[in-house]
Order: sequence, then structure tokens, then C-alpha cells
Amino acid sequence: MKNCLLIVSIIIASVAVAEGFQTTEYVHYMEIGMVPVMIDTFFPCYPDSAYKSNIEGAVLVDIIIDESGDVIEAVVGNARPEGIFEEVSLDAAKQCSFEPIEIDGKKVKVQYQIPYLFRKSNYWLRRCKDSKKK
Repeated sequence: MKNCLLIVSIIIASVAVAEGFQTTEYVHYMEIGMVPVMIDTFFPCYPDSAYKSNIEGAVLVDIIIDESGDVIEAVVGNARPEGIFEEVSLDAAKQCSFEPIEIDGKKVKVQYQIPYLFRKSNYWLRRCKDSKKK
């Protein structure tokens, strides 16, 4: 039941954030039934203070992918806990690239979501110093 509530809250938060994108002409990947294929994947680093404090969490980043496959906008759709992993997740999402999506032979901008999971057992996440921005 807890997982269902988290999924519902993530969907609601994502819909609300999607309306806040500055880019207005895009399609949501679920509307066209096509999942963007990631070419370059970037993993966020694990903030050192969170790692040392045994804080784990998850962030869902809403992105807009342009016609060339680059991420042109990224906003946090949902984060648990708030205020810890958002910045590193946004930085990672902005560095990803995708195969462009075509509809009827025309490349289009697409909204998509990237989930990031922060668990101390994720050995591939490098640790990083905490940001001075607050």
C-alpha cells in the first residue's frame, strides 16, 4: 500500500510540474506510446553528508528532450526526502542524451522522466562533496 501511495504522489507531482516547463510545444512519451532510448547515461553522485548520515532516497526528474535528443529542461517531479538529492539528480539528468523521437517522419520534443534511487548499496554511485548552494 505504501508503494502505491508513493507512485500516485509521484504521478500527481509530475503532472503539476510538467505544466511549469518553459518549453510549451512537446508531447508526453505516454501519449505517443514511445519510450525514449537513452544513449548517454549519467549517474548522480551521492552527497557525502547524506552518505555519512545513512540517508537514502529517490528523485524523479521530469525532462524535455529536444529534436536532437538533448535534454533542454529538467525539473524535480518528486523527491524523498526533500532537500538532499535534487541538485545532483538535476545535474545528472541534464547530461543525458537520447535517440530523437520521430512522429510521421518529423522529430519532436518529448517529455520523459528519469528516476534516480540513492541507496548506500549502489556501489556505482560515486560520492561527492556537498554543494555550497542552499
